[in-house]
Amino acid sequence: MAVLTLAWGCSSDNDGNEEQWNGSTFAPADKPAWAVDWTSTATKPDWKTPDLSKYELNMYFLVELDEEAARYSTDEDVMAMFINGECRDVTVHRNILPDNVVFMLYFKGSSSEVGKPLELRYYCDKLHYMSTITSFTTFVPNSDNSPIKDFTKVLHLGDGSAKYPVCTQLTVMMPQKLPFTVSGNDMLAVYVGNECRGVGKKAETQDCWQVPAYSAQQGDIAQIRYYSAEKSGVYSILKTVKLGGTPQQENISF
Repeated sequence: MAVLTLAWGCSSDNDGNEEQWNGSTFAPADKPAWAVDWTSTATKPDWKTPDLSKYELNMYFLVELDEEAARYSTDEDVMAMFINGECRDVTVHRNILPDNVVFMLYFKGSSSEVGKPLELRYYCDKLHYMSTITSFTTFVPNSDNSPIKDFTKVLHLGDGSAKYPVCTQLTVMMPQKLPFTVSGNDMLAVYVGNECRGVGKKAETQDCWQVPAYSAQQGDIAQIRYYSAEKSGVYSILKTVKLGGTPQQENISF
């Protein structure tokens, strides 16, 4: 029993009273509106498309904004594709579909550039936010019967972020013993200081959360916070996490 008590970070008094949890602190709170603040200070770029007549091969690509990015998208946004550091297409036209926002890029390259990495750059005017995704995909000329799904990618707001260039994919493992009953309204977030750097998504098949945690540099120290709908409050996990920029698993206790 002593081993179990240590493993779950809790203890019971001799009078049989309610267990005391020492792996976290608790504060009553309404359901939080946790979200990463992507607001930045980037200026709108003046990308120029070069003379494309010297290139003999064509390629199109569809870039779909994820749900978070689409919320901030406006007609002032700009997207461009680069090969070898040279801008090959600039588009400001958003295709607003019933379920998503899509940019279509149409650009050209030479036979010597087939297989070369493409670089996608995206500017969100509402947030003054810039992202640059190197090795977005490779230059593969389209044929007349190329399926569109093979030339479509989803852009997540944190991809290639200039504000938070380091993304650590965290798997947060929950203990078997909890001071609350898990609810579909629960939330989990990662904080660096007082800034939210990632909001988790509960895995359907196991007791864990998947969290993309963003930081300005490798080695930032983060804290995990958990909102329990049943308890109407936030548990701040005392164990800290070092964001290393590579996938990592963290076991927490309450």
